[in-house]
Amino acid sequence: MIRIRVQNGVHIESGRFYVLIDPTRRPSRAPSVVLLTHAHRDHYSPSALRLPPKVPIVMSRATRLLVDRGGRLRNVVEVEPNGEVEVSGIQLRAHEAGHILGSLQFSFEVEGLTITYTGDFNLEKRIILKPAEIVKSEVLLIDATYGDPRYRFPPRTELYARLVEEVKRETEAGGRVLIKSRRLGVAQEVTAVISFSTHITPVVEETIARYNNFYEEFGEIIGRYVTGSAPGRGAAVIAGLGQRAHDYTKVLLCTGWALKKGLPLSSHADFDHIVSYVKHSGASVVVPFVGFRRTLAEYLKSEYGLEANYGE
Repeated sequence: MIRIRVQNGVHIESGRFYVLIDPTRRPSRAPSVVLLTHAHRDHYSPSALRLPPKVPIVMSRATRLLVDRGGRLRNVVEVEPNGEVEVSGIQLRAHEAGHILGSLQFSFEVEGLTITYTGDFNLEKRIILKPAEIVKSEVLLIDATYGDPRYRFPPRTELYARLVEEVKRETEAGGRVLIKSRRLGVAQEVTAVISFSTHITPVVEETIARYNNFYEEFGEIIGRYVTGSAPGRGAAVIAGLGQRAHDYTKVLLCTGWALKKGLPLSSHADFDHIVSYVKHSGASVVVPFVGFRRTLAEYLKSEYGLEANYGE
């Protein structure tokens, strides 16, 4: 008997094991193991990772450096894509997720069933990072951030072309473009696109510059950029989603939520890629764990006859 619960993380419990994934709150009892897919703060909290030393926390090296650069966590087990590790009697396999640097999917067996947890993932070929691997399993826990049919994004090549066209048109006319995106993830992709596809050297805020540098330390080439906050004429500035848009002649919003009023450039899979992952995974049971959970579950039931629910 396996119990899956989605509450401040994902809890997978059986008679012998308690696997806790991406916890955002300290659990009421110690799990057998904690899995951390990536370093975005909506997938963990520092307090949730302060567990007894006997509880191993599995993550990639890049994720560890992002969430614990000071090395205070003593119970971390590092694993990379295509790697395997046995922890607390559970054989864990790590897979590329293609979301941000260091992001992983995990698969393992509990009670004779193969379970895959995707974390946030992206299947598209992009200018940086490898795309996610589709992992075969019987039970699939999948990201449904954009698990609604309304969220179908244009191909990356089209989005890149639109981004370059907008930036070149505005800067060549002497304007100032503000490109707003998530600081860790899309901002690195946007930097690389502008750097490699135009003659413009983008200006990035300091936090983004630190992440850019971190990506390059791991072999992801971002290209040229400078750090600053007071651009002149003909400048392209890359900043976080919360950046104020004063003193700019054009603002480009790069996020999947900007489907109609920006460029839906996201490090998450869109609806069609989510469904494609489910179909090719071979899973008979699907549990969306975040986002449009109910919508995706009902779609998979009606269209494909899958056993789909959204946990307890």
